Amino acid sequence: MISVVIPSYNAARWLAESLDSVLRQTVPPGEVVVVDDGSTDESSDVLAAYRGRVQVVSGEHGGLAAARNLGLRAARGSWIAFQDADDVALPDRLARLQAHLERTPGAEAVFADGAHLGNGERIVPRAVAARAAGRRLGAGDLFDGFPAYYQSALVARDALLTAGPFDPAYHIHPDHDHAFRLFARAHVTYLDEAVFRYRRHEENITADALAAREELVHTLERVRRDDPGAVAAIGARRLDAALARHYFRIARTRSSRGERPAAAAAYDQAIALAPRRLFYRWRRWRAGRRT
Repeated sequence: MISVVIPSYNAARWLAESLDSVLRQTVPPGEVVVVDDGSTDESSDVLAAYRGRVQVVSGEHGGLAAARNLGLRAARGSWIAFQDADDVALPDRLARLQAHLERTPGAEAVFADGAHLGNGERIVPRAVAARAAGRRLGAGDLFDGFPAYYQSALVARDALLTAGPFDPAYHIHPDHDHAFRLFARAHVTYLDEAVFRYRRHEENITADALAAREELVHTLERVRRDDPGAVAAIGARRLDAALARHYFRIARTRSSRGERPAAAAAYDQAIALAPRRLFYRWRRWRAGRRT
């Protein structure tokens, strides 16, 4: 059975369209679990209209990761599909993902593409999609820019449990951190087809670029510390160089905001990871002269 898990926080204006797109699938899900993540808008009124067709789980506001974990605990299916409350699933999303898994021996998860609502532009860059199609994906693919959109995926419940829960400490990109764990432990494949429509709006949680980069750093630091298999796939030097670049960009942003101690700390991290990059040292020196 396929369970669709839909975290929702103050998404009343989009929720009905999202739910309808799931309930009208050509291959219907066995159940739909909506996690109301402490909404304060009219979400409860919207959900009341779907009584008997969806299971509603309510909790205090904890963010996307916490809501997904809560939904997973309530879901009964052996396969899990996630849906964002502001996105729209294409009518044959589940059918196409299921068919792809059936023709891919041993696959425990499939990720696919999406397209922007309005202009229809695909989300996964074409060059990345070409590299990913037709083979098993790993940590190296994520490091090289493969975007794991969980709202496009169909994943075996056992694979999700093996990867562990989504980390509530990540408020912007819990998907990226979880994907490194999932890709390292499961047979993951890619279907180069758009299966959902992504809605861009002013309340998207991915809008904070600095916070997103800092979460990426935390993910890569965790990989560097805890996942030697992923480090081997990526290459230790490549991983350190990428981390150094991210710390450097964080430092520049912090410095431009006048956050001198935080900027200095990020410069120091960049220099520790890439001690031969004299440019990092020079920028650190300049930042120190301004304090």
